[in-house]
Amino acid sequence: MARTGHLLSPLEELAGYNYGFVYLLRVDDASVKIGFSEHPCRRMRDLRPTYGDRLRLMACFVGEPQEERDAHKRFAHLRVENERFLYSSAIETYFREARERVRGRLREMHLCTVACPQAVERLDLRMLCAWLKR
Repeated sequence: MARTGHLLSPLEELAGYNYGFVYLLRVDDASVKIGFSEHPCRRMRDLRPTYGDRLRLMACFVGEPQEERDAHKRFAHLRVENERFLYSSAIETYFREARERVRGRLREMHLCTVACPQAVERLDLRMLCAWLKR
């Protein structure tokens, strides 16, 4: 398994995530932005000139680009423009449930020992050690 330079932990990579994060940013009192990035905080800095200093990270979960597209489709009726949507508690609920799904997927991992077949087949232990030393 090769690192792709993003912020995922080795455990998240072991669980099958290979990309980054789906994020929810508060744009203003009435709207939010749903997006995807390998580095959500860096992406937020890039967006500040467009959206201003009121931009706030509300939530994010480990995911893949397809999950961002699914969220856009799910909340299409709330779309203001592009990736910006009217704020709704349903969007926050969606993000909370998605985070719980990710946590559940991580909890299902079976890693009993270093010799565990799941670890040996899918995880580079040197990469794990390097990540833990950060």
